[in-house]
Amino acid sequence: MSQYTIYQISQTKPTLLEKFGLYYLQFFKKNDSDHNVFNLSDNELANRVNKITLKGIVLSSIVGITCVYPTVWVDVFFAKHSNLVHYSWLAATTIMSIAIELYLLFLISLKAVYQVSEIVNIHASQKDLEQDGLFSVKNILARTALELPDPELKIIGIDPFKRISKKNLLILGLLYKAKIFVTNVIVKYALIFFIGKTIFGVSVLYEAILVECFWNSVVIRKVVLEARLRLFGFALANKIGQNILNNNILNQLSVNARIGCIRAIGNAVVLAQNYHPNMILLLVKFQQILKINESNKYDDFEIFLETLKTVSKSERFFLLDLFTIAAAFDGKLSVLEKQNLKTVYENDYEIYLPRLTRLTSNLTQGKLHAAMADCSLDFETG
Repeated sequence: MSQYTIYQISQTKPTLLEKFGLYYLQFFKKNDSDHNVFNLSDNELANRVNKITLKGIVLSSIVGITCVYPTVWVDVFFAKHSNLVHYSWLAATTIMSIAIELYLLFLISLKAVYQVSEIVNIHASQKDLEQDGLFSVKNILARTALELPDPELKIIGIDPFKRISKKNLLILGLLYKAKIFVTNVIVKYALIFFIGKTIFGVSVLYEAILVECFWNSVVIRKVVLEARLRLFGFALANKIGQNILNNNILNQLSVNARIGCIRAIGNAVVLAQNYHPNMILLLVKFQQILKINESNKYDDFEIFLETLKTVSKSERFFLLDLFTIAAAFDGKLSVLEKQNLKTVYENDYEIYLPRLTRLTSNLTQGKLHAAMADCSLDFETG
C-alpha cells in the first residue's frame, strides 16, 4: 500500500453558475420537518414528485411563451425592413429574451430540486453523510438544477474517469445543447415546405414557441428525475451505512474482504463509464466506515477478480451484493458493465443479473422502498 491523499479534486472552488445555485438555494424556505423519507410509501413519494414536475413544466412553458413570443414578433414585424434593421432588432431582442429565460428557468429548476430535497428531508439526515466542499449535498443539488458537470474527484487513488473518453463527454454535451436549435430548424422548414409560410394567416415562425415549451418541459422533467435519483442515492447510502454499523457486519469481514468492499465499489464506478455522484457518495460512505485512507489500486479489475477468489465463500457473496448495489446506483448499465458482468458474477450470473436490473429500474422509477429491498448486504448468494 502507498500513502495517498484521500481526496484529489480537479477544482477546489465551485464555478460561478454553481455559486449562483448555492446562493438561491439558501433563500428557499426550509420546512421544519423531522420525517424520515422511508416512512413515506413509494406511491406517496411518486405523487409528490409528480406534482413538483408538473408545476415546473407549467412554469417553464409560461416562461418559454413569454420569452420567445417577442423574438418571433420582432422577426415577423421587421421582415420587410432592411437586413441591418431587421437583424439588429432580432439580435437584441433574442439576446435579452435568452438571458431572461435562462435566469427564470434556473430559478424554476432550483426550486424544483429543492422541493424534492424537502421530500427526502436531507436536512434531518445530512449529518449521517457529512461531506464538505464541492461534493456536499447542497453543491450536488445546485449542479443538478443547473445541469452542470460534476468536478473530477479521485478517492484513495480510484479514478472514475479511467475508462471514460473526456472528448466523448464534451461532444455529447454539445449535442444536447444543440437539440433546441436543430428541432426549431427542422420544424420550421418542414412547415414551410408542406404548408407554406403562414397557417391561417399566422407566420410559421411562431412554431418556435411550441418547440421552446416542449424542450423546457423536457429539461425540467430531466432535472427533477435526476434530483430524485441523486437524493434517493443519498438516502440509500445513509441507510446502507447504518445497517452495516447496526448489524455489526464489520466484525464479520476479514481484512481482505474489507479492502474488497472498496474494490467492489471502485470497479463499479470505473465500469459504469458514467461519473455519477451516487457512486461517489457510496464510495465515500464505505471509505469512512472502513477507515481506509491509503491507495492500493482499488480500481484494478484483475485484482478485484482475484479478491473474489481469495475471500471466503460467504464474503464473496457479500462483495457481489455490494458490487451489484454500486453498479445500479447511477440508474443505468453501461455497455462496459454488461460486457464484464459474467466475468464478475461467474456461475452466479443468472442469480445476480435480475437483482441488478430490478434495482436499476426501481431507482430510475423512483421506487425507494423497492430499491432498498434490493440493497441488502448479507453473506448469502443473490
